[in-house]
Amino acid sequence: MKKLALLSLFLLMSFSYGQTQKKKNKSKKDVATTKVISLEERSNDIKADSDAVISPTGYEPKTLQEDENIIYNPTGIEVQPDFPGGNKNLFAFISKNFQYSNEMKENELKGRIIASFIVEKDGSISNIKVVRSIGYGTENEVIRVLKLMPKWAPGEQNGKKVRCSYNVPIMIYATKQ
Repeated sequence: MKKLALLSLFLLMSFSYGQTQKKKNKSKKDVATTKVISLEERSNDIKADSDAVISPTGYEPKTLQEDENIIYNPTGIEVQPDFPGGNKNLFAFISKNFQYSNEMKENELKGRIIASFIVEKDGSISNIKVVRSIGYGTENEVIRVLKLMPKWAPGEQNGKKVRCSYNVPIMIYATKQ
């Protein structure tokens, strides 16, 4: 019984001494302050540095080369890239040029493929990738067809032609003959 009492006392003492001290309340001098500036003040700072670009961490100097390589999202620019004749002609072009393999026809392949690419400043297409595929060689056929496309009207931002990403969904309906 004495051993149990001593063990309990030892554990109680080790727990009480093992705890850390409470931290003191911080004084006003210890608390960091944050200066809040208005959007007007912020825009004046940026206007002073005409070669600045807004980033999540503030504004940073940009180089001409960095500006040339920016790839815009089509939903966020003033003029979106456009296939000659619009989306109706784009899908007609793809439908006309897509060739179904015998394997696709035998399996009566149906589904949606999503391809992405970049419309360059001159309207050419680059970086073609299949984001979503349904197999049976459809990826290679989609890439082949997209490489055949004529030049697009490029996207524009602030009156300048810009590189722009673009996604296109392609519906596949292969039937046995």
